[in-house]
Amino acid sequence: MNSALSSRLQPSDRDLTAEIREHYNSFAWLYRRFWGDHIHHGLFLRGDESPEQAQEEMLEHCARLAGIQKGWRVLDVGCGHGGTCVYLASHYACQITGITVSDRQGELGRENAVRAKVAVEFIVADAEQLGFPAAAFDAVWTMESSEHFADKAAYLRKVAQALRPGGVLLMAAWTGSMVHARVRRVAQEFLCPELLTATQYSQLLRQAELNILHQEDLTAKVIPTWEICLQRANAGKVLLKVLPPKAARFVRAMEGILEAYRAGDLHYSVLVAQRPS
Repeated sequence: MNSALSSRLQPSDRDLTAEIREHYNSFAWLYRRFWGDHIHHGLFLRGDESPEQAQEEMLEHCARLAGIQKGWRVLDVGCGHGGTCVYLASHYACQITGITVSDRQGELGRENAVRAKVAVEFIVADAEQLGFPAAAFDAVWTMESSEHFADKAAYLRKVAQALRPGGVLLMAAWTGSMVHARVRRVAQEFLCPELLTATQYSQLLRQAELNILHQEDLTAKVIPTWEICLQRANAGKVLLKVLPPKAARFVRAMEGILEAYRAGDLHYSVLVAQRPS
């Protein structure tokens, strides 16, 4: 990819959603090996946190920013293995619905909810094609999933109408300009049709008639996530030799995302937006 004009990576006849579904179905075990069941970045505030502590710190930080309240109805779009769903149900007694495109992730989410003895509804569907009920949620949680969406503007418009008046959207995303080769490479390797900058996300939120309450860049505090993943990959070099080619390539792509972060081309942004009352 050598031109910013070619920022959308998939040809029009490519079923990227099917590739994303197959990716998460096939690599669920690999994500668990490197990330556990919270398959999102950790927030390293001190620098000496364990990966698990940092991941929960990220959840708690975002929950505080969004003002999550006890008993809220929360929609987790791109819920992964249900780690966030279980956390919010356990710590905030929220009524949670999780959406994932992956059948395997849905199974793992249900198992994790049963193990934690919390009630969570999991829906296996393409969130971009799924209709959201109007004014049904106090919060919509979108953590590291919007990167996969082909039409982010349409998704945010749908979120806006799904929130009750005064309801909030929590969005955490990899952000960066597709003019940068490193960002385009990350998008290609991680099945993202397009990555946006935080400014572009802000513009889309305003176009969806959502008020931005908070925006921050947490890049410096999440980079250790990928350093730890690479350490684990290097410790398992024997495993890499026997992995299927796709899995081995995915593990090697971690170096690219860490390089993009360190170069300042890729960022980790958190935004909170609210539907007007």
